[in-house]
Amino acid sequence: MTEQSWLTSAPSDAQAELGSNLSAAFVRSTAGAAVHAEPIALHRKATSTQALVLVAVSCLRQIAQNQKGVREGFGDAVHQMRIGVRRLRAAISIFRDVFRPGAFDGLNGELVWLTEQLAAVRECDVLIASKRNFEDFTRSAFAGECELADVLARRRQEAFAVARSAVESARFHRIILSLTLGLILPADEDGAGDRLVRDLGREVLERRTRKVLRRLARFNRLGLRERHQLRIQVKKLRYGTQFFATLFPNTKRSCKRFGRALAELQDTLGRLNDTTVHRRIASDLVDGGTSEARASRRVAFAMGAFTEAEKAEVPELTARVGKLAERLARAPRFWR
Repeated sequence: MTEQSWLTSAPSDAQAELGSNLSAAFVRSTAGAAVHAEPIALHRKATSTQALVLVAVSCLRQIAQNQKGVREGFGDAVHQMRIGVRRLRAAISIFRDVFRPGAFDGLNGELVWLTEQLAAVRECDVLIASKRNFEDFTRSAFAGECELADVLARRRQEAFAVARSAVESARFHRIILSLTLGLILPADEDGAGDRLVRDLGREVLERRTRKVLRRLARFNRLGLRERHQLRIQVKKLRYGTQFFATLFPNTKRSCKRFGRALAELQDTLGRLNDTTVHRRIASDLVDGGTSEARASRRVAFAMGAFTEAEKAEVPELTARVGKLAERLARAPRFWR
C-alpha cells in the first residue's frame, strides 16, 4: 500500500478490473427487499488479515445487496444497509492495527455521507411505528392525527428520494469499488496482519467491555452527546462479539448470555435516543418545517401529545439502563 490514502491511490489495471467485477456483482444482486447480515465463521487459527477479509466481504455484501430494496422504497432495506455500514465501520475500528496509520482517512467520511443519506428514512419509519403503537395503546384517535399522518408520509417520501438518489449515484458505486480495493485486495506489510485473530479478539472484547462499563457507571451524569457515543460503543462491542463468536466454540452459552445483555442494552439506549430524535422532528415540523406544517395547530397538538407521552417513559428507560449495566457486568466473559 502506498503512502496515499485508499481513496486517492491508483490501483493497477488488474486490481481495477477485479475490483470492478466484485463491485458489480455485489450491486447487481437480485436479492429481495432486505438483505440481512450473513453469519461469519472465523477459524481460530486465522490471521487478522484473513479475518478482516471475511468480515469486510460480509459487510460489503450487506451494503451493496440492499441497493435494490432502497431503490424500490423498502424501509427494511434502508435499515439493513445502515446496519451494514455500521458493521463495516466497527470492523475498520477493530482491525485498525492491520493497516498502515492513515490508510483509511478518507473512508470514514464517505461512510458517514452514506449513513446521512439514509438516516431520514429510518427516523421517519421509527417515528411512524412509534406513533402507531401509541395510538393502539391509547385506543383512541386525537386531534390532528390524520393531518400528522399525512405530514409524516410526505416527509418519508422526501427522505426516500434522497436515499434513492444516493444509492443510484456514481459516488455510491465508487464507495463499493474503493472498499473492495482498499479492504480486500491489499495487505499491509507494516501492520499486524499476521497476528492470530483469536488473540486480537480477546484484547478487543476485553478493552471495549471495560470502556462501556465505565461509561455506564456514570450514565445518569452523561449528556446527550455522551449517551450517543455510549450507544455507538455498545453497538461496536456487539458487532465485535458477533465477529469473534466462533473463535471460542466451547463457550456458546456464555457468548449468547453476553450477547443478549448487549442486545437489550442497545435496544434500551436506542429507545432513549428515539425520544430525543422525535422531539427534534417535532420541533422541525412545528417551528421550522413547511408553512403548511407551521400553520396547523392540529398537527402541533398531535405531535406534542405523542412526544410528551414518550417523554414520560424516559425515567423508566433510564432506570432500565442501570439494571442492564449490572447484567452486563455479571455476564461471563466468554473470550477469557
